[in-house]
Amino acid sequence: MRHLFAFLSLFLMSGYSEAQVATTPLKPDNLIQKYIDELALNPKLSGAAISFYVKNLSTGELVADYNGQMALPSASTMKLVTTATASQMLGRNYRFKTKLMYSGDFDSLTGVLNGDLYIVGGGDPTLGSKYYNKIGAQDSFLYEWAEKIKAFGIKKITGRVIGDGSKYRYDGVPTGWVWGDLGNYYGAGPNGLTVYDNMCRLEFSSGLNEGDSTELLCINPYIHGLTIQNAVKAGNGSDDSYVFGAPYSYDWFIRGTIPKGKESFEVKASIPDPERLISVELYHVLKITGIEIKNGSTSFRELSKNPEFVKPTLQPIFEHSSPSLGSIIDEVNQKSINLFAEHLLCEISYKKSGYGSTYNGAQICSNYWSSKAGAGLFMADGSGLSRSNAVSAKFLVELLGYMNKAEGAQSFKNSLALAGKKGTMSAMCTGTTAEGRAYGKSGSMTRIRSYAGYVDSKTGKKLAYGIIFNNFNGASSDITKFCENILVKLSIY
Repeated sequence: MRHLFAFLSLFLMSGYSEAQVATTPLKPDNLIQKYIDELALNPKLSGAAISFYVKNLSTGELVADYNGQMALPSASTMKLVTTATASQMLGRNYRFKTKLMYSGDFDSLTGVLNGDLYIVGGGDPTLGSKYYNKIGAQDSFLYEWAEKIKAFGIKKITGRVIGDGSKYRYDGVPTGWVWGDLGNYYGAGPNGLTVYDNMCRLEFSSGLNEGDSTELLCINPYIHGLTIQNAVKAGNGSDDSYVFGAPYSYDWFIRGTIPKGKESFEVKASIPDPERLISVELYHVLKITGIEIKNGSTSFRELSKNPEFVKPTLQPIFEHSSPSLGSIIDEVNQKSINLFAEHLLCEISYKKSGYGSTYNGAQICSNYWSSKAGAGLFMADGSGLSRSNAVSAKFLVELLGYMNKAEGAQSFKNSLALAGKKGTMSAMCTGTTAEGRAYGKSGSMTRIRSYAGYVDSKTGKKLAYGIIFNNFNGASSDITKFCENILVKLSIY
């Protein structure tokens, strides 16, 4: 018994010693390590979990380490994993393809299609996207499609317009997304036939006094069959309204507050069934441009509910190409677009396994990086919205180190936000030595703040860093300031 006690004592002392080493400055004059060690004692971080890691990519030297191997939820810095994997597996020149096709027989002499017109989705997240189209012109691609259909010779369709988004199956949203996110614009899930960023706009008017009722004026684009229970009230603050609605559900409940005294106030929500919506939208555009359609529109998902339905042989009309993957990656990393990131993950799954799946895409990413960046990644989605995600600062730094030497290294670096200059870090570190030197991807959720990226220091060093804070006591603005201080110190290291 005495020997067992001695063994346990030695084991516990050994563990304590290793924990102490992890937070001890690597060098006596290492101001980066000194700052993070002291910062961890700040009352605003009382009880917080911290993972911090910095490496000199020029020499391979470890600059600082505070619980660097601790995996924590990091919010949108998970997009670094998604975009890095997509750039390596798919390539920056890769493009999504959406196909206009038809079933049945087409009589080129009369212009009559005795069959159905299909929109076969290729996973393109940019169709009608606000990130690639001017306001008010999001539907211009539909009119271009109508012209292609007319140029093909079609004047009349005896069947239907059918949207087919089956490429990514019909999972709706990734596992782990919370109910409060699903109906809102940032909680729009991927679809093989995404349109308008899978987002609609709800226009409200509000009463003059706090607590007054609000009126829902219109929905753009209009979603047929949608029922909405409006419990939104007028309030004193900014937008604090939430839309509750599941994928493929047309029964919504909206509650919270919007600013009082507004004749028009916009709330953004996610489209419940993009595949169905785009078929309706193209149907109306074809009618406007003079093409007769006898039997309206529907979706492949609806047709597939009939066990006797068999997808017919399809013939091509036109193929629409998306902007390059490199362009989409730039948008993801600089503007932190959840939907685009989820599409990249599903496309990775499709290219490797023949079907689009968040879960499978996450498994492929994890396997890809295990031999390149080591342990410390638990991936549940591509955007970081799921709290089931976890990643360590060390893993992020190792991934960044790998990408620093990979093909397209400079393009990947340039895709990141830049302190004081562009993207989600444009307001950070302005007027400091970190401005224009600190590249990164930011992450933010309730009680989560993170940054990871590169710093070109004033002394010529090329650094990679990862910073993750969870469950802090202070305000998010306090944590952002701490991170700014870190970036400034790295910029002169």
